[in-house]
Amino acid sequence: MLVNFILTARKLSEPGDQYEIANHILSRYNAGLIPTSKSGQKIEVYFSMELYQIISVRWTDHLLGWDPEKFGNNTEIMLPHHNIWLPDTTLYNSLVMKDDENRRLLHAKVTTLGEGNGAFIELLYPTIYKLSCLLNLRFFPFDVQTCRLLFGSWTFDNTKIDYFAFNKTTAIGTANCIENEGWNVLSTNVIRHENKYECCPNNYTLLEFRLTIQRKPLYYIINLIIPTSIITFISIIGFFSTSSINEPREEKITLGITTLLSMSILIFMVSDKMPSTSSFIPLIGLFYTSMILLISFSTICSSIVIYVQKQGNIGNPPSKNLMNIARGVNRFIRMEMPLIMKQAYAQKAREEKLRRQQLGRKQSLWTRVYKLAREQAMRKVRTFLPPKPRSLSE
Repeated sequence: MLVNFILTARKLSEPGDQYEIANHILSRYNAGLIPTSKSGQKIEVYFSMELYQIISVRWTDHLLGWDPEKFGNNTEIMLPHHNIWLPDTTLYNSLVMKDDENRRLLHAKVTTLGEGNGAFIELLYPTIYKLSCLLNLRFFPFDVQTCRLLFGSWTFDNTKIDYFAFNKTTAIGTANCIENEGWNVLSTNVIRHENKYECCPNNYTLLEFRLTIQRKPLYYIINLIIPTSIITFISIIGFFSTSSINEPREEKITLGITTLLSMSILIFMVSDKMPSTSSFIPLIGLFYTSMILLISFSTICSSIVIYVQKQGNIGNPPSKNLMNIARGVNRFIRMEMPLIMKQAYAQKAREEKLRRQQLGRKQSLWTRVYKLAREQAMRKVRTFLPPKPRSLSE
């Protein structure tokens, strides 16, 4: 290791080292001007990105170049970023407008293309972008989101700077991506746009990177969906438990109120995890709303049952309309009638049948009397009628 270090130091101290190359190419260079050797020439910028906070920008600088034979056959050097021209690549949908807060520019690798042909610049720098991404939370927590990143020059149109994707097959590299606890990367792609603005005569090139990610729903299933389902299931079973004949089961009301309080706490946890939106109702919101409505309806029904039972205990029987409604609900939910009510209905049916039988006997007696009186009247009429005259043939 020590020998290699000494040899490298001697080589850099010889004529033709990187120091002389930098002095040679920067002595006639202005980092504030676009590096074109001809009028009307444009810079082609090749843009790529990695999910491991790395952005790679590549372009050809037509003013930076040297003859490698004059400088010890050195074809590339590393230069500080402030010594060379950099394209003003901007994230259009960024939430932070200061470059110092989201990226850290370091050194650029300069590879010569020959004397007078310029040099190929490759700038790799770490960055963390904060951007606006419209989320579709309709199927939360089983949602899939697609975020768009729009990169392009803010100042120069495509006659000066034109952008291209460095790798179209893998738009955003995920080889070095650290696995996220909440999301999975499904796919990435890039689309090149040429936009026309009213302010400017020429088009502006934008690269649209699309990142499709899927939420991992295990956390929400374990901590929200399963507890809610268990609480609702137990509450429904409690509401369908048999009633007491002697005393009302008022603990059903307590069960309903306690369940609603538990549901409100779970809804608060869900709303704390989700961004606020009024465009649509999330799937998990519909789930909690349906559970709350079901428990509320069960609590109201239990209150009605307790009220009717208390009125019956003090000698106020329910009205006929209320009994018809109760029978209809009983048939709809297929609930079995209590034994005491079955016995009461059976006794009433027997009394009704006996009453109808007695009424039928009375009707039969009057019918027989009417027939007998009619026959007697017809006999009397026949006795007073003159006999029929006999014919001549007789």
